[in-house]
Amino acid sequence: MEQAILAAEAGCMSVSPFVHELKAFFDSEYDDGGPNLALCLEAQRYYERHSYTTRVKAAGLLTAGEAKSLAGVVAATIAPELLQVLSETKEDLVEVEKGSIFLRSHTNGTNGATGGIEARSYRDNEIGWRKDFAKAYGGKGEVKTKQAIEIFCEYQRNAENLMIGNRSSTEC
Repeated sequence: MEQAILAAEAGCMSVSPFVHELKAFFDSEYDDGGPNLALCLEAQRYYERHSYTTRVKAAGLLTAGEAKSLAGVVAATIAPELLQVLSETKEDLVEVEKGSIFLRSHTNGTNGATGGIEARSYRDNEIGWRKDFAKAYGGKGEVKTKQAIEIFCEYQRNAENLMIGNRSSTEC
């Protein structure tokens, strides 16, 4: 949530919380412990409650059930394969609403995953942000961020090596 709050304070148009760890998409044997759908709800409700214009665009969905649970999020990034599965789903609106964490929280009067987070500010408070981020979700946010950076760096190195290889073969 700390990153989402800081993004809103910075005036970002949107945030894209991954509901799964990035590694779950690249390692079929890796178990990330399940999706963190509540983060999307918590961030969106925080923005609404505190009048931020930043919006949530959920990312990193692996199943149709996860996508249905997030019905009501402002936006979502959905892989083509999952979009195909969703297009073939024959579920009426009432059933989708029952399964949506967003729509359920509106209809039962709750204010989101945590009952609503009071406004916080990390502007000009890097130490406070770092402390809160390190504690959040049992420290998992830091682990996930480092993991994502490692994955992106590996892809960057692979792309650079590919380009170096292509340049060498065209110079011959």
